[in-house]
Amino acid sequence: MESTLREIDVPHSVQAEAAVLGCCLLENGCIDDAAAALTRTDFWEIRHQNLFDLIVKLRNDGSIVDAITIFQEAKDAVDGGVDALGGIAYVSSLTNQTPSAAGLPAYVATVTKKSKLRSLVHTAQQVLSIAGQKGDDEDLLDEAQGKLMALLSTDREGGLIPLKDVVKQAIGDIEDAFANQGKLMGIPTGFSSLDRLTTGLKDGDMIVLAARPSQGKTSLALTIAENAAIENKISTGILSLEMTSRALVKRMMGSRAGVDGHNLMSGKLSAHEITRLSSEAAKIASSPLYIDQSGNLSVVQMMAKARHLKYKHNIKFLIIDYLQLMHAKADSRVQEVTKISAAVKAVAKELDIPVLVLSQLSRRVEEQDRSPRLSDLRDSGSIEQDADVVALLHKTNEDNIVEVIVAKHRNGPCGAVELEFVPHLTRFKVPVYGVDAK
Repeated sequence: MESTLREIDVPHSVQAEAAVLGCCLLENGCIDDAAAALTRTDFWEIRHQNLFDLIVKLRNDGSIVDAITIFQEAKDAVDGGVDALGGIAYVSSLTNQTPSAAGLPAYVATVTKKSKLRSLVHTAQQVLSIAGQKGDDEDLLDEAQGKLMALLSTDREGGLIPLKDVVKQAIGDIEDAFANQGKLMGIPTGFSSLDRLTTGLKDGDMIVLAARPSQGKTSLALTIAENAAIENKISTGILSLEMTSRALVKRMMGSRAGVDGHNLMSGKLSAHEITRLSSEAAKIASSPLYIDQSGNLSVVQMMAKARHLKYKHNIKFLIIDYLQLMHAKADSRVQEVTKISAAVKAVAKELDIPVLVLSQLSRRVEEQDRSPRLSDLRDSGSIEQDADVVALLHKTNEDNIVEVIVAKHRNGPCGAVELEFVPHLTRFKVPVYGVDAK
């Protein structure tokens, strides 16, 4: 801990720290539990840090851990010897100060909470220091937000879970699937063939929808968003880095009302079209759809906005348009996209919602005049690694028929479905001939 943090200001519990160490000396089996939950830095006092390290080392070496072995090993294993552990008398007193090893979980919980509070104090001081620096305001804000988000995203929950609990969860999932045979297990896309292939967009999944420019990835994402938010009343967020919220809503209104996009922009509308537009506008306005039009987002800002949408509006589904328009501090473009991709996956996992992120494909697809492959994902192979589902759009030789190729499906089959793109409405639908699966 930095010297700027005075002991009087810093949350800590000497008693709880001493009790954890006393439990470890009373019953060596407690060492395993303590080591699984705590690290050296969770202890505030230096003597407790040194003693915890030595206790864990002895345990790992297969030694019996008691005051005698600690005194013997401290001479060679610890700088400062026994004095760095608080002295012989102090180490010997730890077991006498601890009522029972049964209290270990409570002592560990107290030490953990105090450690987290110290991290909060430390981070707050870092943010204050950053705020007082000279430099580009945007860079300073990014750095400060990064410190805060790193603190908020630190989560030690999870880890090792008793197998019997995992089995119960797995059986519950299987029972739910059996009870819902033929029904979706995730958010519906609105296209039956795509839903059959994916069984819906599932919580915690990162779904990548990739295509070359102007091949309809935003249109397809909007159609899916409409189906979720307007038709199924599923709270949905959109982070639009390319288009304004007004432009997206106008496109949505025209698409749903069946009004030609050019006529909508030029104002050449019939009375009947205006009526239809008004009707669809009312449906959109009353839907749980939330659009953030911030462009040029950093990874930190994206994560902050996603959390805000989750905590304020309880979104169940997030769309990001699109990945390559975000930025992160890195030495190369590949490293930058790697960070961005990892952040998108982290958001899906942390918020436990499906995140549909749009991405560009390499121009190799056009140059070689072929169907897209996973290796065509632009800028970084990490997108393929992080994604749970990757869908690639490919225009076929048949007019307005677009193939949606599910090239990666971590928990299900891959395959392809055909959808029809309606250019004047910038909208996808099931092909007229009624066959939208291959």
